[in-house]
Amino acid sequence: MGPLAAIRIRQIAFIPATMLSLTYWYTALGLWCTAGIIWLTLYTHFLITHVQPVVVLWISALLLGLGYGAVTCLSRFGTVVATLIYIAIITLTGVSLAYLFSSGATIFVIVGIMFSLNALFIFYLNISSGLFRPLIFMAVSGIIAAIVVNSLVASSTMVWIVSMLTVLVWTLITALEKSTLHGYARMLYHSEFSSLPRCALFGALMLYLGIINAVVTLCRYIILMILEILLSFRP
Repeated sequence: MGPLAAIRIRQIAFIPATMLSLTYWYTALGLWCTAGIIWLTLYTHFLITHVQPVVVLWISALLLGLGYGAVTCLSRFGTVVATLIYIAIITLTGVSLAYLFSSGATIFVIVGIMFSLNALFIFYLNISSGLFRPLIFMAVSGIIAAIVVNSLVASSTMVWIVSMLTVLVWTLITALEKSTLHGYARMLYHSEFSSLPRCALFGALMLYLGIINAVVTLCRYIILMILEILLSFRP
């Protein structure tokens, strides 16, 4: 084997771990930006003085619809469009949570720390998402981050519970989407139009939208269940 072939094999071997690490960094950045928007919205009292509650409800509905639609056709977008969608969803999420759950900034900071720690863990140890060790480390690091951050800011019991559940749910979403993340890594082998930042951005957007998609799916099942119950009372 020649030296060039050896270098190429080594580069290919590091593609999944490098892409996954960059994906986690993009995800963490999006989560921290969301926390910043929540804090800024609350600090400026923008919603209280300028926005009616019905507008916030429409924003939340738009967020759920945009998030669910983006997940279903994510691969069709270009890098610029995906970036704009990511920014729009981050902004809508921050504004909505500032009105619905004011402690959301703390939770998003915690989950952002979890993803950033995993980005470092995967990059320096060259471990891809196909193994269970990164997912175990993700859950453990997220729980530790939740304990530290909630202790520092003296969070309420509700914030403690929600932050722990959010860490576990996002870890589960990451585990369920690991095959899709590997698919983005394979795009770097076969597509000359794919780059590492582009594939990592798609992966980050998918992970960020995963929680929104889960909420939409849960709401859909609840609505269907209610309709079935109502129809069962019809003569």
